Amino acid sequence: MALPRGLWQHPVMIEFRPLADDHPDLAQSPLLRGALLTLQYAQQNGSIGLTKTKAFKRVFVRWAVEHFDWPGKSAEEMFRDNKVINEYEFPPLEVLHFLRISLRLGRHFKGEFRLTKEMKK
Repeated sequence: MALPRGLWQHPVMIEFRPLADDHPDLAQSPLLRGALLTLQYAQQNGSIGLTKTKAFKRVFVRWAVEHFDWPGKSAEEMFRDNKVINEYEFPPLEVLHFLRISLRLGRHFKGEFRLTKEMKK
């Protein structure tokens, strides 16, 4: 008896289309915009402070909430209920932190998140 195929087992996959670095659709990506803003912040300030649990400090999280312009998560809405926001309460920042470490765009060093040498260029 053959089992029915699930969607994930479908033999035809969606074709991946790479985009050029100057493609206009990239300007509309909130995740890319947040990543670039975070990298610029780290370059300008030398590093981003970390808590003992290696999450971004609240000072940076506040800055990120105010500057990311994340859809459905405006700064006014985020600060309406809480005056203090942690990294895990702002999911885009948590995802970007994980991606930067995984892709080796930055690292944790002595209580700070620092860009790798390749990213500082």
